[in-house]
Amino acid sequence: MSVPVCQPRPALRLSALAALVTLPVCFGPAHAEDKMVAPALPKLQKPSLPPMKAPPLLKERDNKLTTRDAANQPAANTLTRSARNEARKTGREIEYDMLIAYGKGTIYNPATGKNDPVWLRSYNGQFIAPTVVMKPGQTVRFNLMNQLPAEDPSCTSGDANSPQPTNKNCFNVTNLHSHGLWISPTGNSDNVLLSLNPGVNFEYEYNVPIDHPAGTFWYHPHKHGSTAMQVASGMSGALVIHGKRYPTPEHNGDLDTLLKSFEPKGGSHEEVMLLQQIPYACFTDKDKTKINTAPITGRWVCDDNQIGEVENFNAQVGNFKAWGQSGRYTLINGLARPQMNLTAGKVYRWRLIDAGFNETVQLRIRKVLDPKKLNPLAGNSEERSAEVTGACIGQDVQQFEVATDGLTRDQIAVTNTTTLQPGYRSDILFAIPEKGTYCVYDDSSGSGGSLTATAENPKVLAIIEASGSAKITDQTQYMTEQLIKAAAGQPKDVRAQVVADLKNSLKLTKFVPHPTITNAELKASNQPVIPIVFNLIPGSGPTPTQFLINGKAYEGNRIDQTLILGTAQTWNLSSLNVAHPFHIHVNPFQIVSITPKPGMPLDPQYKNLVGTWKDTLLVSPNVDIVVNTRYQRYIGQFVLHCHILEHEDQGMMQNVQVVLPDGKGGSAKGHK
Repeated sequence: MSVPVCQPRPALRLSALAALVTLPVCFGPAHAEDKMVAPALPKLQKPSLPPMKAPPLLKERDNKLTTRDAANQPAANTLTRSARNEARKTGREIEYDMLIAYGKGTIYNPATGKNDPVWLRSYNGQFIAPTVVMKPGQTVRFNLMNQLPAEDPSCTSGDANSPQPTNKNCFNVTNLHSHGLWISPTGNSDNVLLSLNPGVNFEYEYNVPIDHPAGTFWYHPHKHGSTAMQVASGMSGALVIHGKRYPTPEHNGDLDTLLKSFEPKGGSHEEVMLLQQIPYACFTDKDKTKINTAPITGRWVCDDNQIGEVENFNAQVGNFKAWGQSGRYTLINGLARPQMNLTAGKVYRWRLIDAGFNETVQLRIRKVLDPKKLNPLAGNSEERSAEVTGACIGQDVQQFEVATDGLTRDQIAVTNTTTLQPGYRSDILFAIPEKGTYCVYDDSSGSGGSLTATAENPKVLAIIEASGSAKITDQTQYMTEQLIKAAAGQPKDVRAQVVADLKNSLKLTKFVPHPTITNAELKASNQPVIPIVFNLIPGSGPTPTQFLINGKAYEGNRIDQTLILGTAQTWNLSSLNVAHPFHIHVNPFQIVSITPKPGMPLDPQYKNLVGTWKDTLLVSPNVDIVVNTRYQRYIGQFVLHCHILEHEDQGMMQNVQVVLPDGKGGSAKGHK
């Protein structure tokens, strides 16, 4: 496992103007949410922050396939060597190796000023999983190699929706899911119903259609019962489909063509901002049931001879209070509180991906009026809140959301805060209005919009140091002007329309990938409305908590929804208890309405969502949501579920199948 980015360790403060004497230590996550104040540490100089870096780019397999390699391919014959080499040369195919195994590393813990050794499941031995870049029309192969230890038989002897036992090498069966991709859910494609046991290699083959939307997606394991624990170990990475299709008078094109001039020199993968939470803990018993905690604060600590792990479902992910008590940090690209050196007036695109497992992020960028009030050593939630309210109080940097869940909006949403729930993606543009220091922080949120049903205090996620002479007085006007300049690169026969749309409240109509689902289409399909009702029933005594959809917990052999290929349909989404992010595989949905319950205000996070396309959407108990969707191209079985992954693992999931029509308005029957 690779070692995280290193940062200087602060020396003791000798005077207000004393120079820092530093030693390198590895920088990683730590983020406290507890209310108690930690024991006082020696007063330290504020540490230098690590520079922001994009996740590494996953390297394709050697372009030259040897005879020995060809013989070991999962689907090899005497033609494999020459055929695959030719396909690679032309770019029609690309192959990746993805090794899943435990690895050692260290995570810097600012709350204690030391490095915590960790032993975590990972992809290719990296804390921050590599970014995958694909192209429409490409065949992408992943050779997934599960080298985790074999599981004890007791891991699968109980209820499939119950947490597995600890200290038995459980949570080591895996698979691969490409979140948001519009590809086949069956066979060796995006098939989350597969189980890859330890010691098994399997080649996934993604045939990305030529008309697949360009956008921001992500990948992670999706084995029922192990998903939350593996994602909590850091097993999640960005997946970018890069597009080069310009719009024409008859057809829409890729947003990437409009934003090409803003793209980093290294490529679109350098725009990735991957948010994660890794709740590693050190245990005091061999069965890994007792977490080592600080006596006063209750924060999780690691002694010098201990190693942090993610092994106890109940204690580390199943308990919704665990993350707040842990004292860990939400990471951006594997870093806690990184520093970004940006240029004022330059337009940046961030591909935000919430790959976390149970925290809401209200992302806001704001100028720091007094940098001395920044406190990188802030430990508990009160200290972090005080840092935000004391330092991050200057001008807001407006965010211009151009895509949700990888799909281009028909109109750019202008906002000061971007809400990210687990599974969400948001592509935003922004320009720093003038030089200075800026906070990137998770703003406070009320209990209604929080996954834990409790209010969340604000906390700094990163720091921006902006240089340059630009001074922007009207950020919306400035962004409009920059986009109009960028539109000069569009083809002449559509350029005028693109510019006119931008001038008309920042519309992007020539870059929307899916046509709106009309009432006429719904009427022609003649399908019933599908209700989805989430319900979490708290346990009492020996009765465990129940995680239900439509009154039922998940059963692997039961088909809950049968959908007909080529039709469009309306779904009603609601929750009886606490908020749940609804996610469905394969086909995205278009939001029709979000209606607050009687007497309830509409949560600000739902602003500007009606009409947009998504694949993941928070369903608060305070609203009723109506969405439309259509089933195209792909048949087969897949799932829908709550994207609080520990809820999914405990039963908040359904099996879905898309079947062929029978030509009479119903579904075709298979062989009997």
